[in-house]
Amino acid sequence: MKINKILIISLFLSTFLYSNLRDEFPSYSYVLTEFNVEDSFIDNPDFVRFINKNKRNYRKRFIEAVQRGGLVIPTMKEMMYKEDISPLFIYISMIESEFNTNATSRTGAGGLWQFTKATGGDFNLRITHEVDERYNPIQATDSAIKYLYKMNDNLNSWYLTTMAYNCGNGCVNKSISRAGSRDLGVLINPQNNFIKKETRDYIQKILLMAMIGENYLFKDDDMIGEMMNRVNSDSITPVFVRAGEDLGNLANLLKMDRRFLEKINPHLKEGHSPNNLRYAINIPTSRVNFFYARYNNRRHHERIVKPIQRMERRENRFLTYRVKRDDSIFKIAQQHRVFIGELARVNNNFKEGFYIGQQIHIPQHNRYAQR
Repeated sequence: MKINKILIISLFLSTFLYSNLRDEFPSYSYVLTEFNVEDSFIDNPDFVRFINKNKRNYRKRFIEAVQRGGLVIPTMKEMMYKEDISPLFIYISMIESEFNTNATSRTGAGGLWQFTKATGGDFNLRITHEVDERYNPIQATDSAIKYLYKMNDNLNSWYLTTMAYNCGNGCVNKSISRAGSRDLGVLINPQNNFIKKETRDYIQKILLMAMIGENYLFKDDDMIGEMMNRVNSDSITPVFVRAGEDLGNLANLLKMDRRFLEKINPHLKEGHSPNNLRYAINIPTSRVNFFYARYNNRRHHERIVKPIQRMERRENRFLTYRVKRDDSIFKIAQQHRVFIGELARVNNNFKEGFYIGQQIHIPQHNRYAQR
C-alpha cells in the first residue's frame, strides 16, 4: 500500500513537472519539429533533468551570445532561409562558438562554425597567410549549410545530423548500430552509453538553447523578444574592394570604428584584403549605400547580392490568410510549410497580437527542402 502511494505521488510530480516545461517553453514543439524530433521527447526523463539543471545558466549564456553576435545572427538566418534549411541551425553555431567570430579551439578549429583546416579546405575556404575564410561569417556559414546537407543526405534526420556535427557521421552510424534504434531517447540514455557523453550533451544543449531563443515567438512576456528585434535590425553585406585595401582606410570612409569592422572581418589576418586580388569585405548593411556613394574607382563597384537582398526581392510573394478559431502560429506554419521565424518576421513579429479574424501574410518562397 505504501509503495502504491509513493508510485502515485511520483507519477503526479512527473506529470506536474512535464506540464510546467510545456508552459515554460511553449516553443518546444516548434523546435523539436525542426530537428525531426517527436513532440513527446519533451517528456524524456533525461532531457527533463538536463533542462532543469541547465536552463537558468543557458538563458544567461544565450543573452551573452546574442549580444556578442550582433550583425551575424540575422545574416546567418537569411542565408538559411534562402537555402531552405531551418534557421534554428544557428544554435549549432551558438554552442560551437557563442557567436565569437574569432573563436579558436584547442584542436585548431576556428570561426563561428569551428571548422578544422581540413574541413575548411573540403569546402573551398581559402586559408593563406593573408586570409582564413573559416573566420568569415558569410563564407563559413555557406560552407556549414553545405556540410549539414551533406551529412543529412547520409543520416536523413536533422537531430542525427546535429549530433554528427559534434562527433562525425561514422560515430553516429555506429551508435545507431549498437543501439539498434535511431530514437533520440534511446541514443542519449546515459545508462546504455550508445554514444559518448559529449555528443549526448551536445544535442540537448542545442535543443534547450533553441527553446530558450525561440520562446519569444510564443510567449508575450519573454524579454528576449525585444532583444531579438533589436538584433535583427541590421546585418552584414559583402562588398568588393581593391586588392590590399586597408580596414582602417575603409573604416574612416564609412565613419565607423575600425575595431567593429575587424570584428566582422576576422578572416583578414593582416588587416587588409589580399594583395593580389579584388576581394569582398563585410560591412554593415546599413552602410552599403554610404559605401557606394563614397568609395573611389567605380569599376570596382560590382555588388555582391547578399542573402537578405535576395529575400527582400522575393518577399512580395505572399499569401494573405485570415486567422481561424483553432489556429495557432505553429499550426499555420506547419500547414503552409514555412518557418515560424519567417512567418513572424513578415508579420512584424505579431506585435499587434494574434487573434481570430486577423489577416496575416504567409511567405510563399520558403519551403522545407528535401534533398
